[in-house]
Amino acid sequence: MADAGPPRAGHRRSGRQRPGRIARRLALMALFEEEFRPRQALEALDRLAAERGATTSVTEHARGIVAGVLQHRAALDAQIAALAPAIPVSELGKVERTILRSALYEVLYSAATPSGETMADAVSLARTYAGDAARRLVNGVRGSVARSSAGGG
Repeated sequence: MADAGPPRAGHRRSGRQRPGRIARRLALMALFEEEFRPRQALEALDRLAAERGATTSVTEHARGIVAGVLQHRAALDAQIAALAPAIPVSELGKVERTILRSALYEVLYSAATPSGETMADAVSLARTYAGDAARRLVNGVRGSVARSSAGGG
């Protein structure tokens, strides 16, 4: 899949966004930068959080996602390969791969957030930053995650 370019600050809609969604967007942007500047994700997160005036709790949530994705990247990529076998992980667009890694990290390793909320936000981020094909891909992984959870796996 072709990369749609770097994630932008986002289109602010009227109403207040949930802190979890804001944290996921910040984590996505920092991890996307990591694709181009290895070992810089946490530095990028600090800069992005300061630029956007993120609260401490939002920044810490995003930091947990970023650090977790960095720590578990190989296992996350293996899980992505199992859940979306039609496209090799290395051939996924950078935005799609980053969204999937982040969402799966939260679902598999973080008990703090309900998996339904995490995956719904992942689908929304994919639609916003990578287009409809990416949304369908992430939604397919979302379905696979839901089926494996329902099956006790």
